[in-house]
Amino acid sequence: MPSYVIVGASRGLGYEWLRQLSKDSSNTVIGIVRSVDKVQAQLDADSISNVHIFVGDMADNASLEKAALEVSKVTQGVDYLIVNGAYLSQKDASLNPSEFTGRAAELREEMINSLDVNVVGVIYSVNAFLPLVRKGTVKKITVISTGMADTEMVVQHDIPGALVYASVKAATNMVVAKYAVELKGEGIVLLALSPGVVNTQEGMISEEEMKGLIVLIQKFQAVYPDFKGPITPAESVVAQKKVIEGITLEQTGSFLSHKGNKVWL
Repeated sequence: MPSYVIVGASRGLGYEWLRQLSKDSSNTVIGIVRSVDKVQAQLDADSISNVHIFVGDMADNASLEKAALEVSKVTQGVDYLIVNGAYLSQKDASLNPSEFTGRAAELREEMINSLDVNVVGVIYSVNAFLPLVRKGTVKKITVISTGMADTEMVVQHDIPGALVYASVKAATNMVVAKYAVELKGEGIVLLALSPGVVNTQEGMISEEEMKGLIVLIQKFQAVYPDFKGPITPAESVVAQKKVIEGITLEQTGSFLSHKGNKVWL
């Protein structure tokens, strides 16, 4: 009976993990969210009853430690820890480096906010649940990253935007590599995993965001003519799960796509 902890399970990919894992009654499925009431209401609306939800904020180490204590009352060990939560400001998501000229305070604020969740918050999350992972059978820790953190991909596809998110996620990948080296001797596998280009947008997107998305898709299609655009969260989670289940200790510390390689689309 495998056990899963999804950190950052309120919506999008995180909630889709809960939805798919809950289909197998033999799974122990646990979501870590900032608002239990909101997520529980959604689970109830979707008639999902076999999921445990606990409060935890990636920017708040104490809340994650408390969540891990609550999880320990549900399961003695965690087989799969998936750190899905992330910070991405829509306001500055598409900005090129030079476009922060004259916006020094804004750049610093966005970098700090992103680091707090995407790097420090990842460390908080792994450290909080590591004792339970050590007691698990499978011992796999996955941190959701992005293909935008791959320097070769950025140059190949001519993508100057998303400076803050891409730069900080590259640092996240290094955190995963450092944990991989530290924990390999314990048989614990670490993976930085890109979910692909996923449509997780809730509600209407702005005209400016739509224009940016169209330009980005056109750049991708110039190199990959078979690329049809963003996949759904359901498609992404199915693909991610296959990669996570297939990765071995010899591959620990890898940065892979949802296809199990370096093809990010």
